[in-house]
Amino acid sequence: MQLELGRPYIDVTLKGPGGKYVKAHAYVDTGGGAIILSSGLADRLALKATGKAEKDGGTWLAPTAVPTFGLGDHVLKLVDARAYISTKEPRVLGHTDAEMALPGRFLGHYIVVFDYPARTFTLAEPGSYKPDGTAVKTTFGGGMPAVRISVAGKSHGFLLDTGGQYCMVSDAELRPWREQHPDWPKVDGVYGPANMQIGPFETKLAMLRIAALQWGPFRIEGVGAVSRPRGPYEKMMSGIVGTPVVGSIGGNVLRHFKVTVDYPAQKVYLDGPPLVRDASVDMVGIMLEPAPHGGYEVAGTISGMKDIRVGDELLEVDGHDATRAPFSRIATWLGGPPGTARTLLLQRGGRRLTVRAMVQPIL
Repeated sequence: MQLELGRPYIDVTLKGPGGKYVKAHAYVDTGGGAIILSSGLADRLALKATGKAEKDGGTWLAPTAVPTFGLGDHVLKLVDARAYISTKEPRVLGHTDAEMALPGRFLGHYIVVFDYPARTFTLAEPGSYKPDGTAVKTTFGGGMPAVRISVAGKSHGFLLDTGGQYCMVSDAELRPWREQHPDWPKVDGVYGPANMQIGPFETKLAMLRIAALQWGPFRIEGVGAVSRPRGPYEKMMSGIVGTPVVGSIGGNVLRHFKVTVDYPAQKVYLDGPPLVRDASVDMVGIMLEPAPHGGYEVAGTISGMKDIRVGDELLEVDGHDATRAPFSRIATWLGGPPGTARTLLLQRGGRRLTVRAMVQPIL
């Protein structure tokens, strides 16, 4: 299992309707709704759309047949799976290096183990594997796990979301937390793993460092979270999982643990140290969004940034080509110890310019 900004990726073998085998790089998403394949991967499998493409959250998706999945020598038994082709994405999904998204809900026949510290992904048949760690309070709905976690002494429901790079919380909760706890570090905008490439509206969001989460016997201190508009968690996601949820627990927390999702028994187990601390976000203070013609452009900057402007296209970071790299790599290049200098090559209108920018503590 590879981790990119806290999101787990695995390599699978697919077989299309014509019998052709194709290897694919996929991220596994316990909060995902459908198998999504890039149009290039669908072409390699000779998969055709079985219906009209429709727009879903900025992505054009067309239904298709579900290919056969293999992991190692094992043919996966998928449960109630459905698949779509992302018709406008010929190579990879979003700004990742994944050709496919695999929702955990379709692995409902298995015990699924995400061992983040060991970087391993395991599937086990029911009854063949004894989970490590502690069972935590969990509700399953729509094939998705929701867990109970306490913030400032109050218990809340959160979606367990391996596909999320960062913890996300509805503004209905996060904004009051910001006001009630002025000592909790905060910043307007989204940076690093919280910058999820989902549109310019991200610049209107906010980040907060929660003093601590209490998840069963585990305490996670200094947890970074990013706001989300009111409504989707309270209405849609709460309806799907069958219990109220205010947000989702993402990779910045999960990366500390071995997480076992026992779908048949509808249980979640955590194994790891009793006390951990989330990492700080230290980087050049810019927010990035997809540029109209590929690559990335600056959508916003941290307060005090002078030489970089909104609308600048990012071409290089320290000589690395930033126009085709996945965002996880860009975020790594922009990060480092505070005080480190990064050299950015930017396109501004019809001219190119080189800017020397410093890595700084963001949150």
